Amino acid sequence: MAHVELESRAHGLYVAEKAPLAAPFVGTGIVSARKSTWRDWLSLGPLTPYQIFYVFVMNGLGAMVLSAAANFGVACAMYRTTDIEITMWILKKNTIAGDMGVTVIIQQLITMIITSSLCHHDLRHGVKAFTRPWPPMMHFPSSPMPEGSWLGSTLPSDVQRAGAPLYMGNAQGRPRTAQWALWFLRAMSTGSERNAFLLKGLTFRQRVERLLFTALQGLWVAVLTFWWYWPIAIAIVAPIYGGRDLRGTWIGPIIKLIFGGVLGLLTNPFMAMMALGAESEVRRHYPDLELWREGTPGNCTVTEHERNNVLLMPESYVPVIRVEKP
Repeated sequence: MAHVELESRAHGLYVAEKAPLAAPFVGTGIVSARKSTWRDWLSLGPLTPYQIFYVFVMNGLGAMVLSAAANFGVACAMYRTTDIEITMWILKKNTIAGDMGVTVIIQQLITMIITSSLCHHDLRHGVKAFTRPWPPMMHFPSSPMPEGSWLGSTLPSDVQRAGAPLYMGNAQGRPRTAQWALWFLRAMSTGSERNAFLLKGLTFRQRVERLLFTALQGLWVAVLTFWWYWPIAIAIVAPIYGGRDLRGTWIGPIIKLIFGGVLGLLTNPFMAMMALGAESEVRRHYPDLELWREGTPGNCTVTEHERNNVLLMPESYVPVIRVEKP
């Protein structure tokens, strides 16, 4: 444990005394000048057999079984213990369509919290991270403003101390609204240490912030996927059972079982990939990647906490690069 802590500090992967929202590590938030390609998006890099098993079997088929069982249990409690009419569309009664819509949101929010936390735990107990960050959004800004922000990875006080604004990647020189939008896309669509709310050494407030941050990411995934999960399910179920009273049958629980299982099968592997491709985890497992050396010490934002502790690092330690100029 002491070795892991020393290694984390050596690579800047620790929480500063004064940290932004959800306590990101000092060593994360790199913004690259290199844009990602379609190949970067479609390829996860060379995967080991266990990584394939972990992502697609444990977090795919395994999640499908657990999600199906949980949804079936909830559906039995909802539909098998009521005398109210069960229909497809009538909202004032038990409605299958409304239930599936709520399931998309609630299940993915809860799944994001559970899956990301478990995956980040596993990444510290034998599971290897991907060989590069995924999704490949390192060219997106890690802060909503070049002046720094409590919502991003760098506080305004650190930017002021450095004497230069943050490099904003593909948001460089764009209007403020575009900078906020591109930062939000990176923050919500990529895994990070902000999902590891059970990590040792965090304060109660930091744990709560990380939990809320992860829940917001789950809600974002639900927003992105709702518009094809729900309509496709309705297009399949409504022509068959529309206009029927399903009270007293097993049709409602079976629909929810299948729908919840498919959600788990398709969504959970993506959340696991976000964790295995998190910048902080890739950096911890592969500290010598060229990506971490794309900038220079003169182009980085170094916090006062880093300056005070830099003598505790190995002699070869270079202050953590937060920003990079093309």
